[in-house]
Amino acid sequence: MKPPSLTARAAGAVGLLLAVAWVYCGALAGPFQFDDYNIIVDNPQVHGLAAWWQSMPGIRPLLKLSYALNWAASPAAWGFHAVNLAVHLGNVLLAWAVAGQWQRRLAPARLPASAAWWVALLFALHPAATEAVTYISGRSVSLMALFYLAAMWCFVAGETSGRRWLSRGLATGLFALALAVRETAVTLPAALFLLAWYGGRPPREALRGLGPQLVVLAVAALAAVTLAGYDRFFAFSLGTRGFGEQLLAQTVAHAHLVGHSLLGLRTNLDPDLRVPAGLDLASALMLAWFAAAVVVAIVSRRRWPWLGFAMAWYALQMAPTNSFVPRFDLANDRHLYLALPGVAMAFAVPLLGRGWRPLGKVLLLALAVATGLVTHRRNQDWRSETALWQATVMASPAKARPWVNLGWARQQAGDDAGARAAWECALRLEPAHPQAAINLSLSTAPSTGPDARCPARK
Repeated sequence: MKPPSLTARAAGAVGLLLAVAWVYCGALAGPFQFDDYNIIVDNPQVHGLAAWWQSMPGIRPLLKLSYALNWAASPAAWGFHAVNLAVHLGNVLLAWAVAGQWQRRLAPARLPASAAWWVALLFALHPAATEAVTYISGRSVSLMALFYLAAMWCFVAGETSGRRWLSRGLATGLFALALAVRETAVTLPAALFLLAWYGGRPPREALRGLGPQLVVLAVAALAAVTLAGYDRFFAFSLGTRGFGEQLLAQTVAHAHLVGHSLLGLRTNLDPDLRVPAGLDLASALMLAWFAAAVVVAIVSRRRWPWLGFAMAWYALQMAPTNSFVPRFDLANDRHLYLALPGVAMAFAVPLLGRGWRPLGKVLLLALAVATGLVTHRRNQDWRSETALWQATVMASPAKARPWVNLGWARQQAGDDAGARAAWECALRLEPAHPQAAINLSLSTAPSTGPDARCPARK
């Protein structure tokens, strides 16, 4: 496989830049949304460098530092959006570089040199990335991914250069930075192991060079035990649901993430997902699908290593948020962000194989345009709080929380009657919802009944 020329690489980078600018051009005008108020606007700990320093030590220090720097430059939302877009563009370029490493390891003779670029393009445009890019609080995922992908690139690049120890040292430092942004970066050593193992190395050799990263993991685990905040987080998480209930919950979560967000291109800030009361047919089929996926990922190592690695990459990136540790929300699109390059590779490789390349590129271009159009449209939903929650109640009409948030957004926009109608809908759906009851009791608008689009309570 002949490496692309400097001109081709420059043209490819410009193409990715233009693609990102096209789909996210409206993001800069968006306001703060939802958790942005608790995490940034109403949080004095990130209102400048001095405030950040006084709040240390604390969890996610590098993420909070990025917010503090943004706030010190300007507390306006557009500046935060600009940084998020820059981070996403950096991730797209890194995904291009990392996918090239995957290609050389897993499918060296099968694909044209442009395959990695197509992987980066699909990652750049997929609507599931919107929540990690346009939602300012989604920066915890995208900024972590920036250091994660950079660490992976440094580590793998060092294996073919004369500066292996320097590259591995840089990779270890970048891994530490990724952990300082978000704890879900813990999967990086496993990702490096899997890349080497699927690339044909035996397990012992695949572990070579990972010692410093395991030391960083041990230090991070010690910090999680000693720092205030993590104890409350884990206590709340483990008290959310038991093991059996969590297993059933993940059948629903992954069915939504794969069927709706990844393949269906239907994003939703607050999906209406319910834990099954017991093992039903749908849950049993999903558990069978999990088991079959594990088998396929293992047996494909020799013949289709790119497929096994893509499947393992998805499972690994979703493991911290959607496996055994319970979370209050069953699924969020932003957690798919770092899994997307692996999913893109699973689509690109078969379409760019021998005999498929001309038609495959046409199909990939059509897929990129389709996902880009959906993402461009999705960003219009983020143009205001009212528009976002209007879209969310349309996607989750029978869930009370989106109606509560729509009511709040309408009230902030001066629509007191619309706010009351939204809160009355929330109470119709969930009569014991405390926030809806409080908001309704404080409303001075006359009642006209629940919002006309409010469904009947199940």
